[in-house]
Amino acid sequence: MEPLIKPSTKEMVFAITPDVPASFTVELESISELPVLFKLKLSKMERYSVNPPAGVVPPGQKIAVVIRMTAYSQIPPDVFSCRDRFRLETAPMPRTESADIAELWQEVPPKTTRFQLFPVKMVIGDDSRWKEIADKMEAEANLDKGRSTTTPSETSASVKSTTYSGEELLRRRRRMADEIEREISERSVQINDLKRKIELSASNQDSNDAAEHSYMGVSGVQIILMLAITAFSIKLLV
Repeated sequence: MEPLIKPSTKEMVFAITPDVPASFTVELESISELPVLFKLKLSKMERYSVNPPAGVVPPGQKIAVVIRMTAYSQIPPDVFSCRDRFRLETAPMPRTESADIAELWQEVPPKTTRFQLFPVKMVIGDDSRWKEIADKMEAEANLDKGRSTTTPSETSASVKSTTYSGEELLRRRRRMADEIEREISERSVQINDLKRKIELSASNQDSNDAAEHSYMGVSGVQIILMLAITAFSIKLLV
């Protein structure tokens, strides 16, 4: 939908000074052939006041809206990261007869309403004390941001220190495979010794004892094989 109002700004800029309410004026110009309803909504009602908060702009005319910010005795903590927003809602006037603005808005079809968003920006006024403090706050914020950001050269150095070339990686995996092969060979000798002990135990004891020892022996073999295979897999992936 085409806009009905042409605002004089795209953002609300407030120059703040100690203990003095900051103000900003925006002009709303009608670019419609019909009277236009408007209302300005705030993201933080407790911080701002608007005069007038709603009204009617005749065709081709302008209306000035004054927005005031609460006075601060100290610099607001979000002075450099303010996320406040104003939302301007406009709609063609549903009828020409004079009526209460709230009543007229209730008659507006939702599909005919237009929306415009205005971000808020705070700047430090002419007070020298606040400017000095604000400069320090901004410098500290930039320093903290720099500490949390890794430069491309640092990232490249980090990657180089933990990355192997293709040939180096192949040699490393071959050495690991040789070590695992020797380890499996040693475990095979232990498994054969364990089998002989099981057979000897089965021949000298009754069936129950033989079954118990056989179970224990097989479990031991399984555990050894599982450990060997796990170690082999982990080392090859390093």
